[in-house]
Amino acid sequence: MKIVHAPTEIAGQMGTLCKELRKKGHEVSGYNWFHTYLSYQGDIINTDAWELIKELDFLINNTDIFHFHNANTFLQNFEDLPILKENGKKMIMQHWGSDVRTVKMVKKLNPYPLVPTYYTDREIHKQLTTISKYIDTAIVQDYEAYHYVKDYYKNVFVLPLACNLNDFRVSYPSVTNDNPLIVHAPTNRKFKGSHYVERAIRRIQNKGKFTYKMIEKMSHEKAVSEYLKADIIVDQLLCGTYGMFSVEAMAMGKPVVAFIREDVREKFPKDLPIVQATPETIADVLLELVQNPKRRNELGRAGRRYVEKYHSAERVTDKLLKIYQKL
Repeated sequence: MKIVHAPTEIAGQMGTLCKELRKKGHEVSGYNWFHTYLSYQGDIINTDAWELIKELDFLINNTDIFHFHNANTFLQNFEDLPILKENGKKMIMQHWGSDVRTVKMVKKLNPYPLVPTYYTDREIHKQLTTISKYIDTAIVQDYEAYHYVKDYYKNVFVLPLACNLNDFRVSYPSVTNDNPLIVHAPTNRKFKGSHYVERAIRRIQNKGKFTYKMIEKMSHEKAVSEYLKADIIVDQLLCGTYGMFSVEAMAMGKPVVAFIREDVREKFPKDLPIVQATPETIADVLLELVQNPKRRNELGRAGRRYVEKYHSAERVTDKLLKIYQKL
């Protein structure tokens, strides 16, 4: 198949999927116009909207499947979608959460308020209504995001986050380390609940020996080298699910702490080893891990096994190909 992924790279997922699809014999191009300090490299072409639009006619004539990301397509107001549909192109939209998460639905589903996304509720509704007029099938990463799109598309598939396991060196927490390093790396402090993490650190700083480090505004490559030194990783405490930071941390053999909403956790495999914590319990959870190096090691090993079983790029891409075949 000839496949195009565009135009927004989120958490390195476009590049990961493109690389694996090529390994499986498909002709794949990925185009990204969303550039951040994370600076994801490899397997896609980093460009801009103007340059990408120049290639639209060529892409239409030479592509079987257009796989769009993050409620974006090539043209403003989705003006390219009727053209693609008229040309009989198969299309899919992969949503990543912030592009579809409405304030109204968050209030209904989540126990904690979240900072508004870059679109208003009205804009999200308008976008989803327009996209789903031309695209029948959507993909989300889990059942936290599923609820925001399920009423718009004919088909919604849950596809786990994909991880190139060979890209991550494994370093399990030492069972003899009496000064564990706790790492928290928010891309958005308010969304991740960083205030509660730092409050918890202050509460337990005289109750156990540990080192705390917050990592921000660092390229993904440099950040990963810092994660490798950690004994405990704290992801997000408000959203109700886990993200790519958690997946990468588990791939490195690190125990991960996050808030997973109960209805969302029920949909994950039973062996998910992420340690549950809320803004109210995070201090106690961290102190227990600080005081228990053996458990840190066991959780790290369980996390690596979990990623190998459910998030390996090869397995996720096999699932993606089955979705393509249903288009």
